[in-house]
Amino acid sequence: MKTILKDKFETNLGEIELSIKSEYATQYSVKDNLKIETENHKIKVLVIDLNDLEFPEQMKIKHSKGWRIYIEKKSEKSEKLSITCKLINRNPENNWGYNSGENLDAVEIENRTELLHIGTEDGEVMKWRAENNDWFPSRLKNEISLEKPITNYIDFGFESIIPNLEINEKLYLHFLIATRKKTEKNDNENISTWIAVDNSKKQLDELNKNFDL
Repeated sequence: MKTILKDKFETNLGEIELSIKSEYATQYSVKDNLKIETENHKIKVLVIDLNDLEFPEQMKIKHSKGWRIYIEKKSEKSEKLSITCKLINRNPENNWGYNSGENLDAVEIENRTELLHIGTEDGEVMKWRAENNDWFPSRLKNEISLEKPITNYIDFGFESIIPNLEINEKLYLHFLIATRKKTEKNDNENISTWIAVDNSKKQLDELNKNFDL
């Protein structure tokens, strides 16, 4: 598998990397390689800032980044495609754990002074999108569920295995990251980074109404 697209987000806990891999090389790329084509797929990645979303006044995040990934099949030929989003240069002070919720898969990473969350839609949301043909093929609605997701937890992040798409089928997924400093007072009650990454495609679509696919 070859890395065909890569982007990074520097945080005080380390570097979060988005990496897309394929068995085929890139044929075409523009916009700092965030819009690419392989022999069989068109892939566009839209980078967003979660601070552009509206949060309750008490919910404060420090830094954020979101990767919205749009995949379109342009041939009948199969192609293995995978996407990872994870902390890549972790150190012994960093700990991680699962922190999922309704419609959300999330990873929490922290040390003594910093905390971040990485969030993505779970299999149940993707099944709903498949049933509504919303950037997930309706043909696959019985192949995706909470128990059979395309995105799974790995150490300090996630890996998505893209199903084999038929020509002109489209698939969307995203990874959202939010960070904050930890405080000594009532820190366990501060769920602002978790709230920030708990956004669906539908919610993010409102933020990016003018994005040209």
